[in-house]
Amino acid sequence: MSACNKSDKLTPLFPSSSFSFSAGDSLISFPVNQAFAQDVYNTHTTLITGQYEDTSSRKGSISIRIYGDTTGKFRGDSLLVTYISSSGATYYNTKDSDNVVTIDKCVKKYNGTVSGSFTVRVANGPASLRLNHGIFTALYQE
Repeated sequence: MSACNKSDKLTPLFPSSSFSFSAGDSLISFPVNQAFAQDVYNTHTTLITGQYEDTSSRKGSISIRIYGDTTGKFRGDSLLVTYISSSGATYYNTKDSDNVVTIDKCVKKYNGTVSGSFTVRVANGPASLRLNHGIFTALYQE
């Protein structure tokens, strides 16, 4: 009797995550990505973050907060995006009508997958950036 069975499918031991987008002529990718359900005052929100490891010398991060905790397209006042560049400058989403965050999958259990895409214009005073072709797969935390 065999103790092991052969399988053609490989299942990762840990779920994977990714967060990438283009800003100007740069491709930006963050290796640490998480999603959280949070109540802000009386409003239920979902926070999706991308950042570098705490031990990394690289700087920068992104946070996307949407109202609610479900799949769908979020625009306008239903989203808040904060981007911190590698130089430490903080950018916030503008009121651009083309700003959109789409949540395709939202599994609300520990290490469940929250995935989607985004295109958002962010500004820091007169300076602005368009974050294009954004995609993320973040791990849900409890």
